[in-house]
Amino acid sequence: MFDGFRKETFEMRAMLFCTINDFPAYGNLSGYSVKGHHACPICEENTSYIQLKHGRKTVYTRHRCFLKPHHPYRRLKKAFNGSQEHENALIPLTGGKVFQWVEHLNTVFGKTQKKDKNNTCIWKNRSIFFDLPYWSGLDVRHCIDIMHVEKNVCDSVIGTLLNIQGKTKDGLNTCQDLADMGIRL
Repeated sequence: MFDGFRKETFEMRAMLFCTINDFPAYGNLSGYSVKGHHACPICEENTSYIQLKHGRKTVYTRHRCFLKPHHPYRRLKKAFNGSQEHENALIPLTGGKVFQWVEHLNTVFGKTQKKDKNNTCIWKNRSIFFDLPYWSGLDVRHCIDIMHVEKNVCDSVIGTLLNIQGKTKDGLNTCQDLADMGIRL
């Protein structure tokens, strides 16, 4: 770099200490598969899910385990799935542990690659950020951008409340799935 005040060049160093993105971008940057039955990057293979029969969507459950142990929502039954939540959240993997999982993955960039149906690993590829010497030592490598998550949830709620065509989440399949789960009759 050139210092205009001193009229001399110097070696500038920088460090990338985390990324901030929405959930799909998190999957692209981290190499984790954020779709399907194991979409939670903390719970991984212990992700609790229900496959909806009518809507054919995956619904993730046990999310109250991330609340404080004595949070009042943990005791609510009727508002959730009819049971209380007593489990504790799992501890997120360290960067070193993630690197052990992905160290030997073959990363092929682009959309022309064919999906390996026999590959059961929930990590799709090794993030290029692991080429940085300090990346696996960081406690927090990726952060979720709440603004985008909040906007998407708000769009869904407003679309459903106002019954906006194409934006409402309250269709026949949804009503049937809610009835199957005992949430709505």
